[in-house]
Amino acid sequence: MTESTPAEQAVLDDLALALRAADDVDPRHREAAQAAFMWRDIDLQLMELTYDSLLTPATVRSAGVDEPRTVSFSSSIGSLELEIDGERIMGHVLPGGTVTVVMTNVVGQRLESPSDEDGVFELMGSLPGPVRFTIEGTGTTQWLTF
Repeated sequence: MTESTPAEQAVLDDLALALRAADDVDPRHREAAQAAFMWRDIDLQLMELTYDSLLTPATVRSAGVDEPRTVSFSSSIGSLELEIDGERIMGHVLPGGTVTVVMTNVVGQRLESPSDEDGVFELMGSLPGPVRFTIEGTGTTQWLTF
């Protein structure tokens, strides 16, 4: 192993000092900084509503039969398709792959589900108020009210 030059050692010492200082940061400040960093490319991550069966003209349906609501979101990165049937939400992330999908409401309550290798997932339950869906590491939908 070779010895560091004085200039290299000075850089290593500064780095060690910075790492020790980072340990002293209040966790709330660290979380706020990470959240702010996540907003740097929010326009790329925001998935827009592209289809909602509640907003389309009524189609002929059987009397007394409630059909599941279907909703689609898309962005330049991919899309999210949902079928909402009471407290059961079936979804499909495109392109497929194993991801975690999180449903969050405005007060921070959350439900999450991993998808299978094809991007298919199921969430059971509901949250009060408007919700949005996040495909971890990929994108977040606009707010949706059930």
